[in-house]
Amino acid sequence: MKKIILILLVLFGLQTHAQTNLTTAVDFTVTDVHGNTHNLFSILNSGKHVILDFFFTTCPPCISSVPIINQVYTDYGCNMGEIVFLSIDAGDTDAQVLQYENDYGGLLPSVSGVNGGGNAVNSAYGIGAYPTVVLIAPDRTVLEQDIYPVTLISSTLLSNGLNMASCNVVATTEILLEKNKQSKIYDLLGREMIEIPVGRMYIRNNRLCISK
Repeated sequence: MKKIILILLVLFGLQTHAQTNLTTAVDFTVTDVHGNTHNLFSILNSGKHVILDFFFTTCPPCISSVPIINQVYTDYGCNMGEIVFLSIDAGDTDAQVLQYENDYGGLLPSVSGVNGGGNAVNSAYGIGAYPTVVLIAPDRTVLEQDIYPVTLISSTLLSNGLNMASCNVVATTEILLEKNKQSKIYDLLGREMIEIPVGRMYIRNNRLCISK
């Protein structure tokens, strides 16, 4: 099976579904595993589309999809272009999702089910199989109830008129660093990376992320 269905109701004569049945988005506010808060309608009101990537940490197809979704995320601007990507977990804690990120290299902001509010979002959207990838337009229309297989995400975004964007954003603030000093830098999720020589820095949300 390419997808994992959490609850098999077929035995009782009921149908399960892979995608959400919603045609209009339901608002939510969640907190990702790095402490950042995300409100769906606020993002949509800013004119951006939203991709919701529903997953859980022990889901083999979800794990296999990580590099594919990472590539789409970077191809479309690392949440600084026309699309904001959020990974919404089901049933796991912040610690488990952080371990998942570290093990498999997920780049998207990730919301745990237990601590971040992901369980409620899964319930609101009626998600019954994983991974499920949902595309929402700024007018709150659910454009795609499930983009599957995940290899079709990029072509689906293009067919909906969305453009690729670079993750390389020019910083507007000039920062002077002392010679022979070391700086800590952070990846797009705010995770501290190894210390590296001054002169190399990472940009996150249009800001240089540096600490001495």
